[in-house]
Amino acid sequence: MIASARLATIVPALALLSMAVPALADGPRFAVYGDMPYTDADQAFLDGPASARLAGDAGVDFVISVGDLGRPETACADDWQVRQRRMWREGFRRPVIPTPGDNDWTDCDRKQLSHPVSELGRLDALRRIHFETPPPGIDRQWRWRAQHGQPENAMWATGGVQFATLHVVGTANGRAQIELDDKQLAWALADARDQANRVWLAETFRAARQSGAKAVVIAMQVDPFNPKYVDPGKPAPADPLARCLASSPFAPTCRALVGEALGFAGPVLLVHGDTNPACLEPIDSADGRRLFWRLNAWGDFSSPPAIAVVDIEPGDAARPFRVSSLLDDGPTLPAACRY
Repeated sequence: MIASARLATIVPALALLSMAVPALADGPRFAVYGDMPYTDADQAFLDGPASARLAGDAGVDFVISVGDLGRPETACADDWQVRQRRMWREGFRRPVIPTPGDNDWTDCDRKQLSHPVSELGRLDALRRIHFETPPPGIDRQWRWRAQHGQPENAMWATGGVQFATLHVVGTANGRAQIELDDKQLAWALADARDQANRVWLAETFRAARQSGAKAVVIAMQVDPFNPKYVDPGKPAPADPLARCLASSPFAPTCRALVGEALGFAGPVLLVHGDTNPACLEPIDSADGRRLFWRLNAWGDFSSPPAIAVVDIEPGDAARPFRVSSLLDDGPTLPAACRY
């Protein structure tokens, strides 16, 4: 697809509108990881014990990958992306729903890489490898669909829970460190992605309300609460939501999520990767209202490597989302993110 066609494709669409612990919850059970494999130990973990557990555990309905399928040195190559997809199919033997990370495309033009390439070209490649068709193994009853013009945004429902992915990555969601592509085009495409994400988020919650879903889960790559994303010259607030709202690239996504969560009666979980401090914590408004929960999944050089398993219990207002390690000897998830 030529550069101008990329923008022309997106903009019209926006006008349209084993040994695992048994599940404790009355909702679906899924696994999630991101920022991995970064090391040989990560890859060995995914190929070995993680694959064995997932393939043998019928209690995990699917896996979400929140992006960064390697460091840019590896993830920027078709062969590497295809290898990870093959591992999902032959090793995990569970449907894997990916969403892109910055290492997978926006970081592929860095001068320190041995073969820097166009980041927009890498996004085209990701869409061809991962998003031209639904992930293998998707159940027809899940009402799977992808967003027209931005097929990495997916939506599905199972067990009374509405799920969706959003394409939101680091590097200011594709606005910073543009080395090889036309900057004006890259910025326009970033604006179009943001608009498409807001449309998709609204459609996700509308579908949840119409179907009577008990909970909503949203997955994306970036950690919008990371203090380093606060706009230059502004102090980083202690409150995580305030930090996101102080970040120009990610504040629109957080505002949209807050608005949708306030209009939904059930619990909401935002799943992301991007940073190291894995945790599960509530996100509240300034007046103390519970807005949503956020899970920062294991990855990003976690030691030992780990995959999170999420059980959903919408009826438990105090703890609707319960997270454990896929492996019995895995780490314990902290109750707060500490950067």
